[in-house]
Formats: sequence, structure tokens, C-alpha cells
Amino acid sequence: MLTTRLSARNIAALGFMTFAMYLGAGNLIFPPFLGFQAGEHFLGGMAGFLLTGVGLPALALVMVAIVNGSDNLTAALPRPLATCFWMMVFVVIGPAFVVPRAITVAYQFSFAPFIGDAALIPFSIAFCIATIMFALFPGKLVDTLGKWLTPMLVVILSILAATAFMFPAGEVMSATGPYVNSAFAEGLTQGYMTMDALGSIGFGWIIFRAIRSMGVECPKATAKYTLMAAMMYAVAMVVVYMSLAYIGSTSSNLGSEFTNGGEILTAFTFHHFGAFGSVLLGTVMVLACLTTAIGVTTAGSEFYSRTFTKVTYGKSVWVAMVLAGLIANIGLEQLLVITLPVVVALHPIAIALLLIAPVRKKLAPAMVLVAAATALIFGCVDAIHILGRMPEGWDQLFQQYLPLYSYFAGWIVPTIVVIGTGLVVSVMGGLRTEVAVAQG
Repeated sequence: MLTTRLSARNIAALGFMTFAMYLGAGNLIFPPFLGFQAGEHFLGGMAGFLLTGVGLPALALVMVAIVNGSDNLTAALPRPLATCFWMMVFVVIGPAFVVPRAITVAYQFSFAPFIGDAALIPFSIAFCIATIMFALFPGKLVDTLGKWLTPMLVVILSILAATAFMFPAGEVMSATGPYVNSAFAEGLTQGYMTMDALGSIGFGWIIFRAIRSMGVECPKATAKYTLMAAMMYAVAMVVVYMSLAYIGSTSSNLGSEFTNGGEILTAFTFHHFGAFGSVLLGTVMVLACLTTAIGVTTAGSEFYSRTFTKVTYGKSVWVAMVLAGLIANIGLEQLLVITLPVVVALHPIAIALLLIAPVRKKLAPAMVLVAAATALIFGCVDAIHILGRMPEGWDQLFQQYLPLYSYFAGWIVPTIVVIGTGLVVSVMGGLRTEVAVAQG
């Protein structure tokens, strides 16, 4: 069996590629606003944020490595259900949600400050064509993202980070809102809300293919390099998140009426670099959105071409990007109303499958289904809560009796109870079988 050992350069490129796929515009906008609100408590808030915002996605990649590929996460589910789950994942993290948002956010931070919405359509076309050109060559994804686009992104982010620490835009601010008394818990919630664990199980398809394209066929070696990629992603993301949060916590001289992290970054770059700062920030956002769009499009097309014999990889790339471009221009706001609850509901199922993965061979198939159904049901409860649509009576009931409901994670305890019960039943069944054999 071929067990090619990767060079240090290729390992670094693999880590850069993994980091780039996660670093979307949302990941750049979350931390500055957290730092702005947390103020002097930003370290506590970021500790919680990093635990769920980086720890969960990294853990997801570790689990993908343990089970030797993302597709094995759903091995215990009936094939139709597994296929349905993956289709929903790749639709919402692709043309129905992530990519259209990436297009519009990239435009808002690059051309919109200068010419408004006049060029959104040509920008969308250019963005989609660029994504297609990169995604059509998945075997070269490590070279594309890991050796070219990501280093450019890292250099610009390093300039912003160094500027933030050497020339802060003000004194550390006072904490506001929930960060005054519960910074860590609020950070946990905000990190969870990045939903990056859902992206992890999709990106696992790409990372495994990238490693195999470099000549590594041994499952153990593939798992090892996946773990290394996860570690490099985690370290790089922690550095970026901490730098961005520090920008937010020291933005006292930039204003006090910010409503999101994008406004803070815009004010920060303009404060230090003037009009050039807008260009610098726009470049960061375009690169971050482009690398994420390439990643999710490649992952989805990889799945479709492997699952459906009549679907080719190339056609899938084109269809996904045409849909994403259309949605970004004519229906993103309306679609977000529909897809956001789906994303929120899918996230618990994805994490449940990650929890089940190491013990799936010890669980009866029926218990796997029950655990997934439990995660889905209570994930829907959390989705309704997040959207503010929970009836008052039910809301009070869940507040009182459902653990972690207040943190939009009410699915966790019921799902863990079901998985634990399944393991106990399995162990007890095994013991009874051993006793029966011994007595027979």
C-alpha cells in the first residue's frame, strides 16, 4: 500500500488550506464585536468563544480522521437518510446559504463603499467564475489555497494584527450586557453560533481527497495528516480571533454606536490607513469569502459526483455557482429566513453524529436513529428559540426544565442521555449474552 510521507512544505500547505476554508467573512466579523462588548472581560469571553468556535470544529475534524472520512459519520444510518442528510448539509453550506452570503459580504466590503450596489451583478459573475476556475481542479486545491491565496490572506491579517497591538485605537473599554457578569458563558454561546462544526464535516471530504491526491493512501497516515491539519487550523484561528477581539476591545476612540464587527473593522482600518484601509479590508474580505466559497463548492460537488452516477463533478460545480450567483442577487434575504432555521437544526445532528462516531459499532442501529431524531427535534426547538418564535408558555416551560435552553443548546442533554442509554443497553445485552453462553 502506498504510504507517501508528506514534506513539511506540503503539510504546511495542507494546514493553510484548512484554515482558509474556515476563515469566512462571518469569522472575521464575530470576534471584533465580541471584544467591543466584552471590553476588559474580552479574555474570558474569548476563552468561551474559542472553546466552541474553534474547539468544536477542530474536534469534528478529529472525529472525521478517526472514522476515516466524513462519509463514514453516517455509516450507521440507513442509506436514504444518510444521503438526505448530506444533501441538506451541502445545499445550505453551499448555494442556498454560505456562498450567496459570501458574495454579498465580499461586495459590501470591497466595492460598495465606493459605488454602492451598482456593480453587484458584475461582481457576482466575476466572483462565481473565479470560484469555478479554482474548484474545477480539486486535485490542485492544496496548491491554490495552501500555497497562494491563504499566504496572501495571512500577510494582510498579520499587518492588521501587528497594527492593533502596536497602535491600539484606544483604551480597553468597559464590558457591557451579558459580558459584565457572564463573559465566558456568553462567549460559549457566540462561538457555538458560528456553526463551524457543520462546515467541518463537509470540509472533511476535501481534506481527505487532498491528502490522497498527494500520494497518501494508508488510512492511518491519512488520519494523521488530517489531525495535523486540524491542529494547524486551530492554532492559526486562535491567533486571528484573539487579534480581532483585541481590535474590538480597544476601539474606544473609533466610536460607540457599532452594531456589528464589520463596522468596527471598517473604522479601524480607516483610522490607521485612511482610504487605503478600505482597500485593505476589502481585499481581506474578498479573499476570505473566495476561499470559503471554493471550499464548500468543492466539498458539495465531491459528494454529488460520488453519490449520484449521472452527476459529474464539473457540472455540479457550475450548477452550484450559477444558483449561488442568482440567489445573491435576487433572493438572499428571503432565502435566509428559510435556510437559517435549517442550518440551526442541522448543526445538532452533525454534532450528534460526531459524538456517536467513536461508539457507533457498540450502538444498535435503532439507537443511532433515536439519537439523531432527538438531536433534530430539540435542534428545532433551539431554532425556534433563536428566531424568537417560541410561544411564551412553551418558552417558560423550556427555561425551567430544559438544561442549556437559555444558551440555544437545549438539544445537548437529551441527545447525550439517549446515546448513554444506548451504550448501557448494549453493554447489558452483551453481558447477558456472555452469561447465557457460559451457562449453556
